[in-house]
Amino acid sequence: MANIPRKEQETKNWNEKETAGTFDPWAVLKSVEVDPLAVIAQPPTAIEVHSNGKVSPSFTLGNFSMVIGKAKSKKTFLLTGLAAAAVGNSWALDCIKGVLPSDKRGVLYFDTEQSEYHLNRTIRRVLNQTGDLSNFRAFGLRKFKPFERLKMIEFAIYSSNNIGLVFIDGLRDLLTSINDEEQATNITSDLLRWTAELNIHIIVVLHQNKGDLNARGHVGSEALNKAETTLSVTIGTDPDTSLVECEFCRDIPFDSFAFRISEEGLPEGCDLPEKATSQARHANPQSIANEKHSSVLANIYNTNPTPDHVELRDAIIYGFGGQFGESKCREFITHYLTMGWVEKCRDKKRVIYKYKRALF
Repeated sequence: MANIPRKEQETKNWNEKETAGTFDPWAVLKSVEVDPLAVIAQPPTAIEVHSNGKVSPSFTLGNFSMVIGKAKSKKTFLLTGLAAAAVGNSWALDCIKGVLPSDKRGVLYFDTEQSEYHLNRTIRRVLNQTGDLSNFRAFGLRKFKPFERLKMIEFAIYSSNNIGLVFIDGLRDLLTSINDEEQATNITSDLLRWTAELNIHIIVVLHQNKGDLNARGHVGSEALNKAETTLSVTIGTDPDTSLVECEFCRDIPFDSFAFRISEEGLPEGCDLPEKATSQARHANPQSIANEKHSSVLANIYNTNPTPDHVELRDAIIYGFGGQFGESKCREFITHYLTMGWVEKCRDKKRVIYKYKRALF
């Protein structure tokens, strides 16, 4: 059995169960058949983000979300703020509010890379923000192998009562290779299964690539496609300030916000840096000089003369310094098509975008 490829083994197991009478595929399909007349209530929310009078239910039960950022961008500090809001069902960072249902107040936190000393300091930050960790448990999995970490996380979330929110600080460390397509598919499938079966929300953390703003490896691409919300953390123009931006959200996207570390070593909300505020206000293609567009497009096409939509989107975001996310980038691509600077065409089965030169 050990020599049978994974996909063949899964098919073999499926057929064996069906033959043995212990598994009915039609019964399984019937249980997940969609009734178009059914009225499905909006899922409960674990954490809301409030910005400029609007409320974004960015972290709902039954889904998972992802936090991405460069090393040392203070991603873990953001997580302690999110955890504190959820644990206390209270406010954190001035704009985050925990709203877990009364029967789903449990919060689990898994860290895969910090030493015992540093992890203890991280968890004490949650305690210092809430004053009570009776519904919170944290685990350091640094010393274990990737598959052991994965199994322990699965055991913990299925064995704990009243869990509503789970943090996994270090998704990459549940894999042996960040670029293994099969492992990437399997881990995101696990996240989808756990959240669906247990009706919980999971927040995972993943580093960005060193050379661009994309989540690392195949697992980053898979998680980005399946996540409910993806937010990025970057160091602002003020090195003491971290900027949090909504890169993608399936519901109402929230406005960017910022935080810094207080004298007590805790994350606290602060005003957006002036430059970041200006960038957020003016991050639309019509307000940017044509020469800037031309420069960015020239750099993109010098590297990749036939990008597809995803490649062009990511390159534009990177070319403008990560001032905006995927939703805003659609406006840039539409602008380039309208201006005739870029042409959408087909290369056999692949849709690509050719550069026609930004003449003006």
